[in-house]
Amino acid sequence: MSYETASLLLTDPDATAEQLREAAASLRGAFECAEHTIGLLPGGADDVMVRAYRAAADRGSVPAMLELGALYASGAVAPWAPYPGKDVPQAIELLRRADAAGSREGALAWIRTAYFARDDDAEEAAVDRLTDLHDDDRQNADVLLLVGYFLSQGYGFEQNRPAALPFFEAAAAHGNADAAFELSIIHSTGIGVPADPAAGVEWTRRAADLGSARAQSNLGGMFATGQGVEKDPAAAVEWYSRAGENGHARAAFIAGVMLLRGDDGLKADAAAAAEQFATAEEFGFDVDDALEGLGISR
Repeated sequence: MSYETASLLLTDPDATAEQLREAAASLRGAFECAEHTIGLLPGGADDVMVRAYRAAADRGSVPAMLELGALYASGAVAPWAPYPGKDVPQAIELLRRADAAGSREGALAWIRTAYFARDDDAEEAAVDRLTDLHDDDRQNADVLLLVGYFLSQGYGFEQNRPAALPFFEAAAAHGNADAAFELSIIHSTGIGVPADPAAGVEWTRRAADLGSARAQSNLGGMFATGQGVEKDPAAAVEWYSRAGENGHARAAFIAGVMLLRGDDGLKADAAAAAEQFATAEEFGFDVDDALEGLGISR
């Protein structure tokens, strides 16, 4: 039904921006539910979704600009639905339109997209816009995080990792999990500061508590190996599982392997392992191939 609705609206000159956006979002939801894999969506449904989003954006829908921009930035609706394909220039164009329409979310999104793609064409504009955002609100955690990224990696600025630290610290103080994760890596590895493994562990814990999947996975690894903490396989599985629930497919796979084998005194639990493997597969991880590489099977 979502495909038919979107297709009809695309032929209707009186279709509103919101009607088109809702139809596009409904079609995106069908892809998220993998309806195309069981024959419930025809070929070309991905093109109809994109065209409906684009038509809504052209009629002034800021949510459509944000949603289609995000799809182009990631390249996929889901691991099993690689549509519309990654297109950074299109993503930036749509998100900048949202920004111009007054969306702070759009401003942050296009700057973030340009940074992670290291887009040369957008670099100068990204620095200028980020500077404006920082001047407007020096306590915004998302802005502080981006300034830290730009300085740390030398995007738009001369690379200055020590100068990035106060921005990451300020963002983390406002509860930003990504900033806390950056600090965990900085202190663990000594990037920009003398290495401090104890501080690295504490920042990893803090980032994990704030919801960083990467930090949760790293904390699981610490408990699995006894690096910086007392070795605790049960705690390792718990943190790997949390990371998996938060979208970290490999962490879920590792939890599954530990449960399947009964690592380090854990009670082997094939049913619990299967749940972890299902989570990993949900996020696109090839469990059977990885298990074969370890010489084991379910």
